[in-house]
Amino acid sequence: MPSRVWRAEQLPPEAVAAVRSQLPYLVENIVDAVRAETPAYGDVLAGPEGMAIRVGIEQAHRAFLAALERGERPAGETDELWRALGEAEFQSGRSLDELRAAFRVGTRAAWRGAADMALQAGVSAPMAIATAEAIFVYADELAADVVEGYLRMQSDEAGERERRRRRVAALLLDPDGHDPEALARAAELARWPLPRTLAAIAVAAEAPPAAVRRLDADVLAGADGEGTWLIVSDPEGPGRRAAIEHALAAERAAVGPAVAPEQAARSLRWARAALALATERAPAGEGTLIHAGDHLATLIVRQDAELARALVDRVLAPLDSLTAAERDRLRETLRAWLDLQRHTPQIAQRLHVHPQTVRYRMAKLEELLGDGLRTAEGRFALAVALRVPPALRADTRPSPRGPGL
Repeated sequence: MPSRVWRAEQLPPEAVAAVRSQLPYLVENIVDAVRAETPAYGDVLAGPEGMAIRVGIEQAHRAFLAALERGERPAGETDELWRALGEAEFQSGRSLDELRAAFRVGTRAAWRGAADMALQAGVSAPMAIATAEAIFVYADELAADVVEGYLRMQSDEAGERERRRRRVAALLLDPDGHDPEALARAAELARWPLPRTLAAIAVAAEAPPAAVRRLDADVLAGADGEGTWLIVSDPEGPGRRAAIEHALAAERAAVGPAVAPEQAARSLRWARAALALATERAPAGEGTLIHAGDHLATLIVRQDAELARALVDRVLAPLDSLTAAERDRLRETLRAWLDLQRHTPQIAQRLHVHPQTVRYRMAKLEELLGDGLRTAEGRFALAVALRVPPALRADTRPSPRGPGL
C-alpha cells in the first residue's frame, strides 16, 4: 500500500523522545478508551486475547517512532502484523463495523495522548500538533491493513464455505445412493443445518438467479448438465411457499415435492418434469413458477408419451371425425363436466355459455362416447386422457363438417 509522505524533519528529537518515554501510559490510555466506548471489546481487552492487542499497539507505536527518526515509513512486517490482526478479528466473530469503531476510538486516544505528552515535555504547540497528525496518518494506514486482513479472511472463508456447500449438494443429489454419515459430516463442515425436509427447484435460467438471496442464506444453488437447480429447506413451513414464490416470481421454475434429505434427487427429478410443463404454459420471455405437487396427475400422464397417445386414441377417438374447433369445444365441456361432477349451472358458468348449450353438447358427447360417460372406469380414463398435453396428441384429422356446437 502506498504510504503518505513522512515529514520527519518537522519533528524535533525531543518530541519523539517525549512520546517514547511515555509509551506504556499512551498504550494504556488507548486500551481504556476502546474498552469504555466499544462494548464488543470490553471483555476481549480484559482477557488473554487483549494482551496480544496491547503488544500490537505498542509495537506499532515503536515502529512509528523509529520511522520518524529515520525519516521513512515503518517496516513491512508491521503491516502484515496488522493484517493478521484483521484476520484474527474475523475468526473471532466480531463484525467489521465493530472493528472499525474500535480503531477510530483508539486513533483518537493516540492522537490526544501524543499531543498532550509532547506539550508536557515542553515541545511547542505546532510541533505537538505535527506529532499527533503524524500518528493519525500512520493509524489510518494501519486501519487499512487491518480491514484488508479482515476482508481477506472473510473472502477465503466464503470461498471455502461455498466449496463445502457444493459438496453437500453433490451428496444430496447423488443418484447412485445416499450416505447419511457423509452427508451429516459435510453439512456440519459447511455450516448448513440439515433439515427435516427439503425441496429441489428446477430453474430455466442458465445460472442461479440473484433473487434467490431474498429467500434465505441457506439455499443451495448450482447447475449440472441438465440445468440450474436450487435446494430449499423446510419448503412447507409457515410462509415458506409464499416466500419461494415471491423470490422467484420473475423466473420460469418448478418446485419439486417436499422430501426427506435422502430423497433430494427424486424431488429434483420431479421438479424438472414440472419445469417442462411451466415452459409450455408461460408466454415467451415471461416467468412462471409451478409446484409439482399441484400437477401430479398431469406429470404422471407425461411420463410415457407412447402410452398417453394410446390412451387418447382409444377413449377420444370418436371425436376425430369432428373439426378441430368442435373437438376443442367438446373437450372443454367434457372436462368441466367431469371436474364439476356433472353440475350443469356451474359448468355453464365456467364456460360462459347458457346451461342449454351445456346440455346440447353433453347430449352430443353421449352420442359419441356412449359407455365412456356411464361407468366410473370410463370417466376416469376420459379425465386422464383430457390431461394429455397437446404436444403428445395426434388428433389432427379434421373432417369437412361445419362449425356447429
